Amino acid sequence: MKVLFVHNFYQQFGGEDSAAIAERNLLESNGDEVLCFTRHNDEIKSYSLWEKAAFIPRTMYSHRTEREIRKAVEAFQPKVAFVHNVYPLISPSLYHTLHALKVPIVQVVHDFRPFCPNGWFYVDGQICERCKFGNYLHAVKHRCYKDSYALSALYSAALAGNRMAGMTDKVAAYVCLTNFYKQKMLEVGLPERKIFIRPNFIDPALFAPDRSSPGSGEYALYLGRLSSEKGPLTVLRAFENLPDVPLKIVGTGPLEAEMKQYIRDKHLGNVEMVGFKSGTDKWHMIKNSLFAIIPSECYENFPMVSLEYFSGGKPIIASNLGGLPHIVEEGKTGLLYRPGDAADLVEKIRCLLSRPAQIAEMGNRGRQLAETRYGPQESYSNLMNIFAQVRCQ
Repeated sequence: MKVLFVHNFYQQFGGEDSAAIAERNLLESNGDEVLCFTRHNDEIKSYSLWEKAAFIPRTMYSHRTEREIRKAVEAFQPKVAFVHNVYPLISPSLYHTLHALKVPIVQVVHDFRPFCPNGWFYVDGQICERCKFGNYLHAVKHRCYKDSYALSALYSAALAGNRMAGMTDKVAAYVCLTNFYKQKMLEVGLPERKIFIRPNFIDPALFAPDRSSPGSGEYALYLGRLSSEKGPLTVLRAFENLPDVPLKIVGTGPLEAEMKQYIRDKHLGNVEMVGFKSGTDKWHMIKNSLFAIIPSECYENFPMVSLEYFSGGKPIIASNLGGLPHIVEEGKTGLLYRPGDAADLVEKIRCLLSRPAQIAEMGNRGRQLAETRYGPQESYSNLMNIFAQVRCQ
């Protein structure tokens, strides 16, 4: 099948970029003909003064995207457009142009745009859904995007204008990664017939666990961005009360300096921050861990790292929020705790450590899911079913 693949890459590579690349590779490895239409936010770094001035209207509607998409569709004749992210460089003009050209659009719901300017339903350290029904003035007031009035106003205007222009109606299918996100899409008024559930996937062959010693490991692991919505400070507060349990923190972010100071002030000799890791180094961190923690305090969607933990045969202790309880099966692949509650996290960690046999069982169950429900062939079959349905509309 001819597929137009669309993604605007972020300056800081993350889970969404990783998932998008995996999707493109999945299509190509199964023999589909893929034309990539991509931009990268690194372009912004080299903008001239004039280009920076033009950035605002182009974020709302990019005529460059309109021209290039028209040429691409004319030459390639795709059967479907598979869209991940369009902000800010590709812009929502993509939706209007593809719809006019009668190319069905399948949009993966990685975050809450276009219903929230920062995409997270999270601001000022708490969940926020003020803008989801279309009043984006709240986003400007609270500086929801990068703590900036100007950028928040820019994204608010782009979302409001395109939403009023019927952008959301021009998408043929919305692919949600969990049922939680499906429910949020229903709440904002999207028709159920357009919403599909298809989780992220992983190739488990790339992350083989140590079969000789299931349930083994040397430390608890946090792997992710060090920012407030991800909950790493809650993890530190928990391990302050677990002095005999080693913790390794992998990642960087705006809280890095604060967390290092907290470790020094509290004399947390059991906690080590090891910085950013990728590739083989990251895999070794997962392989040598006993269990992992995903402490998000925002509406997490479907973090790719959860599948890496499953593939590595590691149980997960996660906050009971957003998409996480739809990924971590309580008592089967891990445990859930109250978001932001360090004391409850301590209790769940102690519960898990008191049952070493259960650690192995949970890890094995996660590995089984990585090989079946979250494997590439199951995911590809699901995607082809969605493509077939939108083409028949």
